Amino acid sequence: MKLRDIVAVSGLAGKAPWHFVDASGEYQPACCRFISQAELEDWLAGSLAANAQYPPAELGIYLPDVYASELYYLEERANYISTHSYMRMIHDLVEIEIESYDLLFAAFLVLHEYGHWLHFRRCHKSSLDYVIWLNRQLAPVESQREVLDMIPDAEPAKEALVAEHITAYNAMPQELSANKYALKHLDALYNKLLKKAQ
Repeated sequence: MKLRDIVAVSGLAGKAPWHFVDASGEYQPACCRFISQAELEDWLAGSLAANAQYPPAELGIYLPDVYASELYYLEERANYISTHSYMRMIHDLVEIEIESYDLLFAAFLVLHEYGHWLHFRRCHKSSLDYVIWLNRQLAPVESQREVLDMIPDAEPAKEALVAEHITAYNAMPQELSANKYALKHLDALYNKLLKKAQ
C-alpha cells in the first residue's frame, strides 16, 4: 500500500494540502512546509515587503511517493534517532504484528505530519511568524543533535544522551501536538488499513 493510499483511507485527503514526492532521486524525508521558498528567501535577504503576497501552493505535507514497506527503511536511514523514538511510542500503544510493522509506521507518520499541519493552522500565525517560532524552539535541540552525531555509536554514554535528546525533542510544543494527534488516531487508522489490505 502506498502512502497516498494511506492518506485516502485516513479520510484526511481533503483536510490538508498533500504533496507526494518522487523518491527515485535523493530521498526527502516526510515533512510539513509552512512557508513558501520565495517568502523564506525574501525574508532571509531582508527584502520582505509588509504587504507581499505568496501563493500557498507550496505549503502542506510532503510525503515520499513510496510503499509503506519502503518507508521505514528510508526514514531510518535519513533519521535514525527519530524513527526509533516513534517506534518506541507506537510499541507502547499498539500491539505490533511483525508482518504489519511497516504499515503501522507509515500510518503513524501520515498522522504525525497531519498533526503538524493542524498545529500550524490552530496557532493562527502567519507562515513567517510560525517558522520563526519553530526555529526558536528547534535551535537548542538541533545543537544537541549535532553533538550526538559526532559521538561514536560505541561510546557507552551515547545511549543515555540519545534518550535525553529524544525527550527534549518530543517535549517541544509542535512535536508534542503532532505525536498526541497521531497516537490518538493510530489504532483506528491501523485497523482500517488492515481491513483494506485483506
